[in-house]
Amino acid sequence: MAARAETIPFTLPMPIAIRVPDSGALPLSSALRRGTEYADLKHAGYVEEEYYLSGVAPAISAQGQIVAQTPYVTRFLIRKPSDPKHFNGTVIIEPFSWFGERAAGWILTKDYLLRRGFAFVGYTLNINTPAQDPKFPPPPPGVTDESRSQYGTIVNFDFMRRFDYARYAPLGSYYDPQKFTRGGLPDPFLPQAQGIGAELAMLLKSNRADGPAAGLDVRRIYVNNWAVQAQVWFDYLDQGRHQQWRMPDGRPLIDAYMTGKFSYGEVAGPALRLPSHLPPDVPFVTIYSQSETVHDAMEHIALPPDSDRPMLRYYEVMGTSHLRAADLGTGEIEPWPNQRGKPDDPRCQFIYDEPAEMPFSALLDAMDQWVRNNRPMPRAARVTRKPDGIWRDTRTGNPAGGIRPPWITVPAAEYWTDFETGCGVVYDSKRPYSAARLRKLYGTYTNYARRYAAATRDAVRSGVILPEDAAHLTPVAKPEDFERDRPRPLR
Repeated sequence: MAARAETIPFTLPMPIAIRVPDSGALPLSSALRRGTEYADLKHAGYVEEEYYLSGVAPAISAQGQIVAQTPYVTRFLIRKPSDPKHFNGTVIIEPFSWFGERAAGWILTKDYLLRRGFAFVGYTLNINTPAQDPKFPPPPPGVTDESRSQYGTIVNFDFMRRFDYARYAPLGSYYDPQKFTRGGLPDPFLPQAQGIGAELAMLLKSNRADGPAAGLDVRRIYVNNWAVQAQVWFDYLDQGRHQQWRMPDGRPLIDAYMTGKFSYGEVAGPALRLPSHLPPDVPFVTIYSQSETVHDAMEHIALPPDSDRPMLRYYEVMGTSHLRAADLGTGEIEPWPNQRGKPDDPRCQFIYDEPAEMPFSALLDAMDQWVRNNRPMPRAARVTRKPDGIWRDTRTGNPAGGIRPPWITVPAAEYWTDFETGCGVVYDSKRPYSAARLRKLYGTYTNYARRYAAATRDAVRSGVILPEDAAHLTPVAKPEDFERDRPRPLR
């Protein structure tokens, strides 16, 4: 358990934001570059700007002790409406993930954010690569360090400088593997991470005339943090920083916290699921894909019950994976399940490609309603567990319980996780139903499509999918899948 932060509120020092000079090249992680981060910002009425962020932030141990106050220089990208009248008052902030500097939350919710007038800020939490990178702990004797060979070139400031040296040469932060440990090993998370995120929130919420959000009336800051960096914001709450660090007028820096696709403590440290000092008056929402759900079930980690005070929700969204091809960061290459240890396993042939952004955007919208309109988020059934994992329906082969998008309610495949299959990759995998199984379940494609449309309407009524997204949701199976089995992909 983390040490409790001093409860007397105080204000952190205001950081400095300086616009990165326009070199004619797009920045790393830009939404203007074709790829997983891409969005038609001009069509949506948005602009993207990159800033350096510099200041002094506390370096905090995993145990919650402030070890030092040290300087830093990092960067952030802001995407905001070009017309302030279209801004809804809320800025979403998210640290870029480790591998390829991707904004996982942006990728999953960007269409929703642009439709609804949010501003988005993605920011860098990185270190200069030390002699032993804490992101890649030494493997056991005789075991090849595959993670370092796969990801070692797309992490840290070194990766950013290889991408654009002139732009990212100034970046720096404080790290000492001897002073900062987690679970008995050097801490892979930046010690200044909590302070940098808090100072960025303070800068944005201060509505400075010379700030990066100039012209916008910023009233709320939400954390929407997916993948491994979610641990940073869990630590922030666990150590009581929400109550400790405030705006100069006493308001909270952050108005809501959403994290997803990460099991706290999975990288290192204790497997906590409830922050020790959870504030009573702002939402803390954790969203699990099927992967994290199965992980916790197999490890016998219990989730806390939902409550309205404190404002706590856990959601387990079935038929969504830890990673899709649509989620990859810059320079990130992931092997398919059939390219590793089980090339002939029928469960290791296809990866999830369902539109997970739809249920995740609906949950973000529900959290926004909780903050702005005091309308509590709906509570959802948890996945049914058994001693060695989760229960699966014998008819469909899919998990019982949890949030169920239409592709789970009216399935055309069995959805598995790598924890169960052992395919040996980051992707989770699915097994499409054979033509005979589809015909047995639904008779004809017309019947299947009719039931899928009904399930989509039910998902809208229950808040699983937003009405504006439902029109773009199409059945997973196609007419030809009722006539012949889907061919396996090439290896």
